[in-house]
Amino acid sequence: MWRWDQGRLLYFQFDVLRNIAKSLVKFDGVDISKCEKLFRETLMKETGMPFLPNHYTVKRNYSRVFQCSFLAIFSGNRLIVTDICRDLANANGNIKSVDDYLFNYICRFRFPFPAFDNYDTVQQRIYPFCAIMKLLIAQRENGLESKLSLDDIFKYIIGNSCTGFEDIEYYKRILPVHYDYTDTERRQLREMVIFISQLSVLKVYDGYLFLDEISESAKDEMLAKFLQPENRASKPDRVEEFLEMTSLGHKIIVPTFEVFASDPSDIEFIEGNRKRVEHFRVERSGLLRKYYRQVNPQPVCCACGADMSQRYPWTEYMLDIHHLLPLSSTVAISTRGTSLNDIVGLCPSCHRAIHVYYRYWLKKNNQADFISKQEAHDVFIQATREIA
Repeated sequence: MWRWDQGRLLYFQFDVLRNIAKSLVKFDGVDISKCEKLFRETLMKETGMPFLPNHYTVKRNYSRVFQCSFLAIFSGNRLIVTDICRDLANANGNIKSVDDYLFNYICRFRFPFPAFDNYDTVQQRIYPFCAIMKLLIAQRENGLESKLSLDDIFKYIIGNSCTGFEDIEYYKRILPVHYDYTDTERRQLREMVIFISQLSVLKVYDGYLFLDEISESAKDEMLAKFLQPENRASKPDRVEEFLEMTSLGHKIIVPTFEVFASDPSDIEFIEGNRKRVEHFRVERSGLLRKYYRQVNPQPVCCACGADMSQRYPWTEYMLDIHHLLPLSSTVAISTRGTSLNDIVGLCPSCHRAIHVYYRYWLKKNNQADFISKQEAHDVFIQATREIA
């Protein structure tokens, strides 16, 4: 059975995980039973999330969040943080973006998993996210739309006992089989899918996980660098195995596939700041543009208010997608999937002008990035008010 930490989905948002990491490193090696109240209050303050209920310990209710996200494990009541947790908590760490995190995660996470009851060193290893990504790529190579429903994952991957070790040719030939799943299995798979959809190349929409429009070089890089399951002997001790899985003895591999920047101002804006690459991958997403258009059929610029179909009557839908979250943030996820609440449509001129305004504002305030979603939103509003 593919398992996850059911019911804690919003704690797995990348920005929340980064803030959880900042809390956990403060308690590394500490017996949490001796400072339970302070531990809970620190987590709540850092993340803005309710680590409830108070009558259960944080360890009892959130240990699997820490483990499934590769942040920490408990040995008895002693908290042990991982290399990944330390890197996430470090402003100068190697993990700058959700892609840095997840592309190095998917080749490590597997079943049996040390956090779950069925852990042993004998069972066949299964790397679920490698298998899902490979099937999506195989669909595109077969000339099909790259999308999977939960039922598809059960029928094609779980039903066929895929492990993620198989090559892309195997997934191009795979056929569906009947698989009877339980409601619990479906709920846990759903949360796994939404978690991994934070990758810039994936989106969850209308009940499907989609692979976004990617170049051939991006596909090749993913297959060669990030979809090869880690293959080594398992340690019988759960804590030792977990720390080995999450070790950064091997350096974080940074995705390098192209950003699809559209003009020189984009290049200038992201130069020297890898966190901003994620922002531009979001804004170049063909899928997000498609979703936005479905919800907003009239091409009205959210900054200057111009209707592009009237200003340029020979065009079909001349709006760019603009991402309101901080530059280091990916698209927000919700319990339903990829959220469109932080996406707005802008005419090309306003879009470029607002990014220039961002650069101006950040430099003026001696900041590398916006410190919060609210600050990013406020600066966007400032920019729109300056537009004549």
